[in-house]
Amino acid sequence: MPIDMEWQTVPKPISSGTFVWVAFSLIVAAGSVALYFAEWVEETIDDGYTAEALRHPYLAAEQFLEKFSVEVKARDGLELLDDLPPEEHTLLIASSRRALSARRSDALLEWARGGGRLILLASELWEDSLAGSGDRLLDDLGIRLFELNDEEMDEGQTIGDDEVTRNITEIVLDTLDGVGLCGTSGSLSQVSLPGQEQNITVSFNNRRFLSYDGDLEVSYAINAAGPQLLYLVVGEGEVVVTTTLNLWRNRVIGCFDHAHLLRWLVEDRPILWWLYNTEMPPLYRLIWQRWSIIVMLGIVLVVLWVWRSGVRITRQSAEEDPARRELMEHVDGVARFLWQQRQADSLLEALRRSVLGSQAGNSAECERLIAGLSARSGVPVERIRWALFGTIGKDTSSLVAVVKQLQTLRMHI
Repeated sequence: MPIDMEWQTVPKPISSGTFVWVAFSLIVAAGSVALYFAEWVEETIDDGYTAEALRHPYLAAEQFLEKFSVEVKARDGLELLDDLPPEEHTLLIASSRRALSARRSDALLEWARGGGRLILLASELWEDSLAGSGDRLLDDLGIRLFELNDEEMDEGQTIGDDEVTRNITEIVLDTLDGVGLCGTSGSLSQVSLPGQEQNITVSFNNRRFLSYDGDLEVSYAINAAGPQLLYLVVGEGEVVVTTTLNLWRNRVIGCFDHAHLLRWLVEDRPILWWLYNTEMPPLYRLIWQRWSIIVMLGIVLVVLWVWRSGVRITRQSAEEDPARRELMEHVDGVARFLWQQRQADSLLEALRRSVLGSQAGNSAECERLIAGLSARSGVPVERIRWALFGTIGKDTSSLVAVVKQLQTLRMHI
């Protein structure tokens, strides 16, 4: 009998996974709409100096000059002064020159007279008691570096050098108020450069200043402390002396017209050689630089000598036994004594006994032994009898012959 059944559709519940995906899609859609209609604003964030800029304080100056087709080649040590660059280049020495010999100082001046441009940092103060500063180069040029003490700084120093002929720069003191990192009002100068429509502002040293008592053509840059930059015409070239190079450091080169002054000093020359350190290098580095090939050959010879000595010592320790050597020396000494005393037969006694064995005292047995040995070894009977019973005099060849014969007979016993 068929049974009637009633069917009812029940909605399937939404799983939790489906709900999560729907919610995620709605959030993404809402975020996309918000980003599309949002207003974008660009902001510049200073991440600080790169690792290279932290290692190299004048990196910004080098990159700036490269934009004006001036290649900067940085060097460290005295090698550059032994082989000076061409005279159409610029050489900047950024450190003390106390280590420079008279030969190198004279060579630098001759290089400048021949047409080179030499930029020097004055770092050694003039000492009246020594009548010099220790900087042979500046002393020969007649340039001195002085430093104001605290009392002179408080009182202020007046400049009264209106009669100085200025062929390249004309300096007017600037009275700007505090300028923070870029300098102070007492360190600022306004410099008029040839071919420039307006003066440039530069922050020099506010405590040190230069003086010149020579007879060369010279131009000055002056601030409240005194002359800060001297531009001397030396023969066919120029020598520029400054009290500071800080105005070209990474942090300060963007202040005022510092970068413009550097470009003006070197822009008419293709390469600027920037020499950072002129101190004498350590002895080991100096030896390696000058005689590297000799040092390498010496190391190779030492290694070969050590290897040779090691092999020889190893062989001696493996082949020679001190106790064995002492015993053989004793045996050799006894044998030499017996030979000198004409007792060579006693040296053969043990060897002969080893051949004769128990037949040594029986004549008949000895004869049978001799006949057997002759048959087996092929040695004549008379020669065997001579080896066993013959007398050896002082003839060493006879002794050697007997020993060889007895050794042969031992093999046929």
